[in-house]
Amino acid sequence: MRGRVAIALNAIVARCVPLALAALCLAACSREPAAPETLVPGLAPALPTLGAVQLEQAGTTLVFERDGDEWRIRDAAWRADRRWLQPLLLGLANARCDDVRTADPARFERIGVQWPPAAAASDSGNAAFARPTGRVTLTVNGRESVIVIGHPQARGGTFVRVEGAPHSCLTSATLRLPAQVSQWFDPQLWRVPVEQVVSVVVEDADAAPLRLLRRDGRFMPEDALIALTPLPDAIAAALASPRQLELRAATAAEPQRRLRLEASDGATYAVALWREDDATWARVLEAPASSSAWYEGREFRLPVDVAEPLWATREALGGR
Repeated sequence: MRGRVAIALNAIVARCVPLALAALCLAACSREPAAPETLVPGLAPALPTLGAVQLEQAGTTLVFERDGDEWRIRDAAWRADRRWLQPLLLGLANARCDDVRTADPARFERIGVQWPPAAAASDSGNAAFARPTGRVTLTVNGRESVIVIGHPQARGGTFVRVEGAPHSCLTSATLRLPAQVSQWFDPQLWRVPVEQVVSVVVEDADAAPLRLLRRDGRFMPEDALIALTPLPDAIAAALASPRQLELRAATAAEPQRRLRLEASDGATYAVALWREDDATWARVLEAPASSSAWYEGREFRLPVDVAEPLWATREALGGR
């Protein structure tokens, strides 16, 4: 009797054990793989209150500090260009190590995650296909994270390396850096809605000031009866929203023209212009007290589309 029971139990075990093993294998196979690790843990929820970000690029270190709805560049008294900074921060907040890549430091340069970068690659210059790299440092929940942003991949995504991690990564996030460090500076000198511009005054050496007034939505010399040319409108639009390509410490350059803008809210801006070879430089002579400190001791190189209408001759503007 006992022998028959033992045989039956053995048979049951022999049949059940493979089934149990198969069930375990199926459970293991059906389990989803772990999600890729985030590059900066906790950054996404902390982004609205993030106070500062440090960026190193091309031998320059910039610290961006939050100031209300804007970001300022520490020690530069200037606004950061949100068109570069905001997408970078959003990209880092969502970036994950989607594909583990090389852990060999000798191969980091190839994908742009070596830091500091090789001397030949440290200055991207003006090349149309520049692949600038950078190093971002930020603190989230008391933890400092340092991320080296490398080259973009042709099929999408960006090579990155989190300092302290044993390997580099390819993230599907697009983490773009400008080709030149100067592009981190907000190009806008100021912005006045052109419909709020009341007048523009043009002052040239050895000539009486030419005052352009708005009438019926058009600008024209104050003694004109009708607008005969669109150039007064163009000079008013350019002066209402000027942009800069480069800023530097003020020099002793002698201005060749002065322009003054008066707005309906009482705000007044005045600039001095001069040419250096093919470039136009501007010095801000007057601005509202809330922003005048940004311009003190500085000169700004203007892009061609801004500078050209500002140099319109008095005759072309309809003046005498």
